[in-house]
Amino acid sequence: MGKGSDDVLLKYIDDNIDSYKNIFDHAVVDVTDQDKKRLIESLKGLNSGENPEQAVDVEGVIRYFVVHNFVLNFDSYTGSMIHNYYLYEKDGKMGMIPWDYNLAFGAFEHTSNAIELVNDPIDSPVSGGNTEDRPMLAWIFSEDAYTEIYHQYFSQFISEYFGSGKFVEVIDSVKTMIAPYVQDDPTKFCTYEEFETGIDTLKEFCLLRAESVKGQISGAIGSTEETQSEEGLIDAGEMDISSMGSMGGRMGK
Repeated sequence: MGKGSDDVLLKYIDDNIDSYKNIFDHAVVDVTDQDKKRLIESLKGLNSGENPEQAVDVEGVIRYFVVHNFVLNFDSYTGSMIHNYYLYEKDGKMGMIPWDYNLAFGAFEHTSNAIELVNDPIDSPVSGGNTEDRPMLAWIFSEDAYTEIYHQYFSQFISEYFGSGKFVEVIDSVKTMIAPYVQDDPTKFCTYEEFETGIDTLKEFCLLRAESVKGQISGAIGSTEETQSEEGLIDAGEMDISSMGSMGGRMGK
């Protein structure tokens, strides 16, 4: 998806196919006028706010945003540029497919405040805008029942991948597996020391992020911009966010 207009925000404009050029002109599969009209009806239903379950794949979309909001990818639908996602529709229900996460974990943000990023509120996940302006996300917070499902999936995600120790096991295993290749690669875009620092920082960041999310779900930490204060936030210490990569393209730079 490109950036900018109401159709990219996934807002319903009208019933005219030409009003959604940013969607249909960038389709990666062949679509018929019937397909286009069906999608417009789905957008209309989503934006009416009456019954999101008829317009979106509830479980799939919530699971998408759980992971998406954990990794803090602001170069996306939830960022100021409103792009870098695939919209999928089947039988009148829409879903989201992740794409382009190289600037996740705060790498797209113009901030080096690790505490701010680690504690980013899961119920106010939009950067450079507001949640109400993102229909595909706003419905999750429009009713307590949907927000509760969102929190339940978030809690399951934290428990299964972080509480179980699986995350540490996997990231340590991957580091061990690729380290020799990074060390011997004459074309690598960072030094081996920067690689080690980067992956160790990523590991620490995710563990702290998981701790913060757990606190947000329990209520110990505010989960919105309005309810979150400096008290009780997870301390990220002297963590250097740029060690994980940045817009400059070189780790640590």
